[in-house]
Amino acid sequence: METIKIPPPPVRSPIKTHQDEAGSQVVSHVLVQVMVVIVLLGLLQLAYVLHIRNLTLDAASEGARRAALAGATLDEGEQRARDLIEASLGKARIGEVKATEVQVEGVTQVTLTINTSLPVLGPWGLPRSMEIKARAWKE
Repeated sequence: METIKIPPPPVRSPIKTHQDEAGSQVVSHVLVQVMVVIVLLGLLQLAYVLHIRNLTLDAASEGARRAALAGATLDEGEQRARDLIEASLGKARIGEVKATEVQVEGVTQVTLTINTSLPVLGPWGLPRSMEIKARAWKE
């Protein structure tokens, strides 16, 4: 009778081969790219929010200075702020614009307040969620 020799089972090396990780580089690349895109979009949205805030603050400052001029009215300051916002950001961005006069230690101070929407996702945002105030001393 012939004896059949069964070969011993192969011994696996503790070191993994590249065959065990086939395709994992593609998956990790996709996951990293998704994270990079999310971070990039977040930075762009932050830049857009700061742009809207800075232009609104500039319009409020100009409106307060206009209302504080000798012989000018509060309505002129409000209109100046509205015109600047419309010219730089568009008519849809104009929120509530209100100018008031306050006495501070015997001197009149004009305060112009603009309530507008804070863009949360692209240009869309929460209405009246950003309040910008600017002050100027009355001449």
